[in-house]
Order: sequence, then C-alpha cells, then structure tokens
Amino acid sequence: MSNAELSTWDGRFDDEVRIDYSLEPLSSPHLIEGQESEETECGTPFDDDMTIEIEDIEENEENGETNASHRADYLIAASCGLIAGAIDSLWVGKFDFDRAREWGSERVNDFVVAVAKMDPDYKGDDIESAIRFLEKKHPFVGDRATSEFGGGRQHHLRDFSHHMSLGGLAFSLLTQFTEKVYGTDQHGVFMAVPVADDELIGESLEAKLMLGIVRWFCHMVSDMAGSSGSPGKGTGIPGPILSFMKQLSALPIFKDAMQDEASFRKMLSKLFNGTLLKTVGEDGKKIYRRFDLRAELGIAHELARQSVPVLVNECLVCVCYAARQLYAMCMSGEVSDLKSLLNVGIGALLPHGSPLGTRMVTIATGVFSVADMADGMIRALLHGKGKIDSKMVSDFLLHVNVVGIVRFVFAVHTDYKVHAEARKDARSQERFHGQGNGYGDDPSVMRFFELDTAQMNMVISIQYQAARIDIEQTKNEKIREKKEREFRAWESDNRSEYTLCDKEELINEVRRIQRHATPIWRELVAFEASQFMPYHSKKLKYDAATLDKVCDDLPGFASKECTKYRKAVVKEASKIKGVKTAALVGCAGFVVVAAATGGVAYVFAPAIAPILAGSSVTGLSGAALTSASLATVGGGSLAAGGLGMAGGTVIIAGGGALLGAVTSGGAATLGTWMIANQDAYVLNTCAKLIVFCREVLVKNEGGVDLVRQVRRRVCESLREAESQLDFLVQLKQCIRRSGSSDDDCTAKRNRAEALKGIGAAEKNMRKSLAYMRKCVKSLAKIAGITGEDAADSQRKPKAQIEQG
Repeated sequence: MSNAELSTWDGRFDDEVRIDYSLEPLSSPHLIEGQESEETECGTPFDDDMTIEIEDIEENEENGETNASHRADYLIAASCGLIAGAIDSLWVGKFDFDRAREWGSERVNDFVVAVAKMDPDYKGDDIESAIRFLEKKHPFVGDRATSEFGGGRQHHLRDFSHHMSLGGLAFSLLTQFTEKVYGTDQHGVFMAVPVADDELIGESLEAKLMLGIVRWFCHMVSDMAGSSGSPGKGTGIPGPILSFMKQLSALPIFKDAMQDEASFRKMLSKLFNGTLLKTVGEDGKKIYRRFDLRAELGIAHELARQSVPVLVNECLVCVCYAARQLYAMCMSGEVSDLKSLLNVGIGALLPHGSPLGTRMVTIATGVFSVADMADGMIRALLHGKGKIDSKMVSDFLLHVNVVGIVRFVFAVHTDYKVHAEARKDARSQERFHGQGNGYGDDPSVMRFFELDTAQMNMVISIQYQAARIDIEQTKNEKIREKKEREFRAWESDNRSEYTLCDKEELINEVRRIQRHATPIWRELVAFEASQFMPYHSKKLKYDAATLDKVCDDLPGFASKECTKYRKAVVKEASKIKGVKTAALVGCAGFVVVAAATGGVAYVFAPAIAPILAGSSVTGLSGAALTSASLATVGGGSLAAGGLGMAGGTVIIAGGGALLGAVTSGGAATLGTWMIANQDAYVLNTCAKLIVFCREVLVKNEGGVDLVRQVRRRVCESLREAESQLDFLVQLKQCIRRSGSSDDDCTAKRNRAEALKGIGAAEKNMRKSLAYMRKCVKSLAKIAGITGEDAADSQRKPKAQIEQG
C-alpha cells in the first residue's frame, strides 16, 4: 500500500494483512503532549515520546477471500461462463435420445458396410447385403446355443460372448478353450452350455485365437446393425455399459447384495428390448427405444456435444488468465524482452494449480451451470405452459448440461484443495515471520538476511543443477568420474533435508515464493548460490559459470549475477586476509558440516562440552559431541523441528551469521560458533557480509542506516568473541594448574591433548577476530562512518571460571 493509498485508507481489512513497522523516537519532545501524571495513571507503554511509521502493508493473497485486486479477474471468469452458457443454450440445447440413437445407427450402418467392403468377395453397397454377407462369411459358435439363451431376441443379451466389450471378447476366447458358451438363463442364473459342433472350435492355439478374436469381431459387426431381415432397426448387441451391468448382475456377490435382484435383472432386459424407455407417439403408436450399442454411441455423441461449451469455457478462462498474468509480469518488469518472455514457463500462464486461477475456473463453471439450469427451467416452463409436473421436471433435466455439472463439481474440489494448501503455506510463512530468526536479533535488520526453508531449497536446487551441468560438460572421462563420485556424496547429504528441483520446477517455485518473500530475496538466493563448492579435491576444477546458466533462466534474476557476487567475495576475502588471492570457502555443500566437524573440535574433552552447547551434550565426545553441539546451536535436529546441524548458516544467509550469533544463551554465541568452525569459514563469512551490504543492502531504501545497524551488531559479536577468547586463555591456565606430579600417564596425555586443542582453537579465534575487526572497518566505510563515530566501546564482559 502506497503512502497515497494509506492516507485515504478507511481502516477496514478485506483480507489478512501483514504490517511491517518500525519504532523511532521523535526529534522533538513536544510533538506528543501529555502530563507525566496522566501517563502514569494511564500506564502508557512508551517510556519516551515515540511514533509509529508504517513502512509497508502487504496483502495476503493466499487466503480464499475475495479482494479488490481480483474482482476484475472474477468478473472476467463470470463473463466466460455466460458466453459458454449462451453457446450451450443456442447450439447444444436439449438432450435427445432419439437423435442420439439415430446418429449412432447411421455410424454403425456405415461401419458395417465399410467392414464388409474390406473383403474382396463382397460386391454389394447397402446395409442389408453387408449384414447378410458377414453373417454367412463369419459364423459364430455362440449362435449354436441361441435357443438355450432365450431365442433370437434375448440371446444377444444373455449370451456373454455376444457382448461388444472386453468381457465379451474374454468369454469368446473362453469358449474356444472350454467348448462351452457362457451366459445367464431367464432368471439371471449363470450357466455354461456345451457346444456339440466342433467345427467352430479351433484345434490348435493359433486357430482358437483366430476364431475367438477375428471371427468374434466380424460376427459382432454383422449383429450390431440388426439382422438381415430388419437391417438398421432390429435387435442389435449390448454396448460396453449394458454388457458390464449384465455381467455384474450374474455375480453371486452382487446378487446377494441386492434387495430386489429380480427387478434389476428385468430392468436390464426391458432396457435392451426398448420397453423401459418406450413412449407413445402423437398417433397413439408405441415407440420402442432400445438401449444397445447404437444408443450408447449416440449418447456418447450427445455428451460430446455438451462438452463443447464446457471446453470453450475452459479455454476462455485459460486465455484470460494467461493475458492477465502476462500483463502483470510486464508491469512488474519480470517480462521485458523476448528472452524473458521465452523463459516464462507454460505452467505460470495456466490457471490450474494457482489459487487465483482455480478460483476463476470455479466461478466460470459455476456461472455456466447456473445459466444452463436457468435456461432449462425457462424452456421447460414455456413448453409445459407453466404447469409443474413430472413431464416438466423431466424436460428440465434433459436441458441440464451433465458435463458442465460434473466439471463444476471437480472445479469446486480442486479449488478447495488448492486454497487449503495455500492457507497452509501462508500459515507456515506467518509462523516463520512471527517467530523471528531464533537468535534474538533485530528483525528490521535480520529480515534482509533471512532465507526460509523454501528459498534455501531453491539455493540447493540451483547448486545441484549447476553441478550437474559442470559434470556433463567435463570431457575427460576420468575427471568426470571423480567429480561424479565426490558430488554423489553431496547429493546424498542434501536429498535427506531438501527437495532437488529440476529447471521447470525451479521456475514455478520462483513464481510461488515471490508472493510472500522480501523484495531482495532473489539477490540473496543468487548470493548464497554463488558460494557453491561441490568438490573436496582442489584438483577438480569447478566451472562456476554454470550457476549463471541456471539462474539466468529463472524469472527476475539478473544476468551473470552469481559470477559478480562470487568474484566480489573472493576479492573482499583477499583484502581482509591481506594477500593477493584467497581461497573461496563455500557456505553450502560440504563445507558447512566439514569445517565444523574437522580440526580442533575432535580433541575437546567432555569438560569443554558446555562451552559448545550447554549441559545438553555433556558426556559426549568426538564426532557425537560435535554433531550434537551443532544440532543444538541450530535449534535442534530437523526431525525435531529445528534447523539441523547447518541451521545457523542456512537460515541467516548473506554473511548474516555474524549478526545471528549474538544471543542470551551461550550455545549460539559467536565465540562458540568460531570454536566449532575453521577460521577460513569466518573469513568467508565476513567477506560475504561486506559484499552483501555494499552490493545489495546499501542500495535499498534506508540502506545506509541498515548498514550502520549491521555494523553495531558485528561490534557486539566482536566483543562477545573477545570475551570467549579470554575464557579460553583462562581455561588453558586452569588445566595447566590442575596437573600434579602424581598424575598417571593417561591423565597427562589427556591434559596435553586438551591443551593442544585449546591452543589450536585460541590461534583460530585470534585470526577470526582479526578478520572481524577488518569487517567492522569496511562496514564503517560503506556506511560513511568516520572519526569519533567509528569508535566503539572497547569494554567487554570478562569471562571468569569459578574456582573450586
């Protein structure tokens, strides 16, 4: 919400909103008037005169409620539904069974003639001669049991091998192998009739398959259009739907489950014979409507006609949604040229999967169904002259577009599912923003360094795709195999905690994340990805340009951004270290855990465990001590809802770990963080923080003030780390004084190892402190702090070890 909109805001919320604000003291003590006694009586929460400046009001679009920005989209969707409803009313109209069966009969007659013409012996050109030719040319074994299955009119229904379905084909083959015809009697009891004529039963496997499949099909073609005596009008054969119901009715389980099995069996018989749907014409004659294969084909055609306006409605919504999305992308600058347009995935332009898109489809199909039913009601009332009776209700139901109703039901289900997931995602994001970063930091600063789980998953996926490209473009087979072997370990470690996305999934994830992320999240993702080092061995060269190949295809990412950040961090690390070149230490991949679990951490005795993570890890040693300590620093294991071993560095990115290390608990202080890590990692983190502040943070609105806050937090971290160094010095002195001449060899060896480990940690921390002091100076330069303003208090808390 802009300042202009905020000034005219009526104070009402149409949606859930998230308000980001800051509290700043007023320059004048007289801007808020009031007596001290009044403040005391009212219990005002302000100790000093303060004002609230609202920086941003962000609408939550993930809830299912209508908001003003989407009203135009919903109106467009409703218009699409009205257009489709008009097409249904003017072109589709009423469902007509007679028209359906007539269409099916014409198609079946043409098909029968076409099949007959495929035989060179056939010389005719009409349906009657085609049926007669096929009946004579392809006799069928099922006709040998016609009388047992009720005669000429009923045996097509009762004899399962006369069904035009997969079940009919199966029973035809079964007859060839068992020499029995299967079906039901007049009471619906399943029976098997032996075939005395062996002439139509194959002797070999090939002959059985030929007679059971080819002969069956040709005979079904001759029967589907009626007999030669009444071509195109007589008794046909059941279609797949009626065949399935008839075969199902013969199952013992189905018969036992039915309360009135006889009525269902009779209904199927009447449906096939045409007496169930019979009507009386204007001349008083009965019109029989048989439900056979021809009727089923005609009904399918009628449903296809009803599908046309439904498909038109769907296409209109898709086109309108895509147009609106492209317009929004152009206005936001996401699509500015042909290259960025080509990078837009088709999934981003389709409504399915998007909360807004699915809601538009639901509205469009709902409006279409309402318009269709309103049209059917009006026509039924006009046809019945205003009388409401069974005939009017039947006429109304025949006007209803069944396909449209089914599509609306599915649309409502999809809409509910998508919005439920969106609300769940929104609540997850709300919990993330509400709980802070877990380190006791100032949110106004730390929000620029936060990467949530989804964004960190994107960083890992970008690195994964880049490494795969690097391996694939390596020409030397031996080197490629070594890279593959080392990268496989990285992949295995990260698959346990992250979902590795492909290119299309990354593009869709970018569009999803941008709905709730901070404005500079893309820069932060690219910044973190740029630090990737996939291989342990220094001999294996990694082409970092592959990161650009991946990121350049993602919407909104600047060209060659990873290369720019990577070079800047290397240059800054060299400057901090005071050498011309410096090794780049990646913050993702192996280095996060490898740096923490290597070196001095292994030699720490259990007595020093509380320094790392408090009493929760007392009693552990070696790798178990290190892993448990890091997991505790990260807020617990991932399985327990924490951030895992690498938690302190994946959530606070861009060098923000230096800021996130200061808290009231000793487990996550920067001193213990540096004890558990190598000084090269601290060097890299300082370089990242400087580059991020200079390249990204300072360019934001109020960026200079933000950098000043960052510098103050680093100064606090520096003082805390200096206190931890004093603690290590005192601890070393205590261990030396604890020795005596009576100690055995094991005690002396353990004490010597502890002193050696503490000495290495002390050396490591001194280097790290030197890097941090240079980081403070660089941040002061970026923020324009000079002279006395750059002098921070050198007083630091003294770490003491209680005696006795």
